[in-house]
Amino acid sequence: MDYRCSGPNCGAQKGLSNQWWLMWTSYGDGNVPLLSLCPWDDDLAKAGGYLFVCGENCAQKLQSQFMGNILRNVRQEKAS
Repeated sequence: MDYRCSGPNCGAQKGLSNQWWLMWTSYGDGNVPLLSLCPWDDDLAKAGGYLFVCGENCAQKLQSQFMGNILRNVRQEKAS
């Protein structure tokens, strides 16, 4: 399967020996948005619903986007 990094402006293709990660969002108790990260797992990657991450730099960029989106949504809710 062809996996490409979800990091902003990355798109690196996963090789056989790359040490990649999986990220995903969900909602926890009280409908609080969560961002999760785990080491690469072929079965999870095939299941879908995950972001494929080539390394720490892209994981940090995706985390930053997640945090920015949360703050933007909070500000919009307060302004409504």
